[in-house]
Amino acid sequence: MKFRVYRALARGVVLEAIRRKDLWVVAILGFLIMMTAGLLGFFGIQGLQVFVKDLAVSVLGIFGTIIAVLTACRMIPDEIRQRTLYPLLSRPISRLDLLVGKLCGAMAVTWIAFLMLAFLTAFALLSFHIHFEWIMVQYVLCKMLGLAVVCALGLAFSAYMTPSAAATMTFILAFGSGMIVHAMTMAYAGATPVAQFGMKSLNALLPQLSLFDLGSRAANVNWTPVPIWVVLFLFGYGFLYVSAMLGVAWVRFWRQPL
Repeated sequence: MKFRVYRALARGVVLEAIRRKDLWVVAILGFLIMMTAGLLGFFGIQGLQVFVKDLAVSVLGIFGTIIAVLTACRMIPDEIRQRTLYPLLSRPISRLDLLVGKLCGAMAVTWIAFLMLAFLTAFALLSFHIHFEWIMVQYVLCKMLGLAVVCALGLAFSAYMTPSAAATMTFILAFGSGMIVHAMTMAYAGATPVAQFGMKSLNALLPQLSLFDLGSRAANVNWTPVPIWVVLFLFGYGFLYVSAMLGVAWVRFWRQPL
């Protein structure tokens, strides 16, 4: 029963993304990738394989994150503004079920867009005999998990903020959490014990999205895949963080009068 509810809600999010032409934007981006690859092929890419692969995974990560943020941050506010939330909640589903289904839909839209771009990018690079190692499979899987965390962040922020504010905060954490952690690491040694405790607490709360990004390894040549226990740890961490953000959103959504 729950699975059918989640599937129906997720399907609604995917159809809404198609109606909004979000996936058409992804198709246009894929076309631009193909055009850029053709330009690189015209000028020659011998000796630039690592640079081109690094650029490719960077573009995939950036656009995948943008799609995840824009999709996740507007779902619930749009439902409330358009008053389509009330027919949904009149059915025998709880508010938590609604959040889980919407999150699954945001993840589905993000993963579809990411895989479309990944396929087009791989096809463009393979046409110029740029090959990827098996670690590229791990990069795709771990990146998809990281994008799920971004979707959960956007959903949690959207329960407390306007869509634009939620998107801004999610973008800051998605692209800036690594810099924040690096800055705290540099300042940790000279800080007071109270400040060190605060840094540790903040570090535990921040999403460690850089852990899911294996792009630098996938872009290099002859890098072996990471151990399977590392991938399993990332899946565990991602599941716990997504669950925590879903709980944060539910606390606000449960108490919010509609």
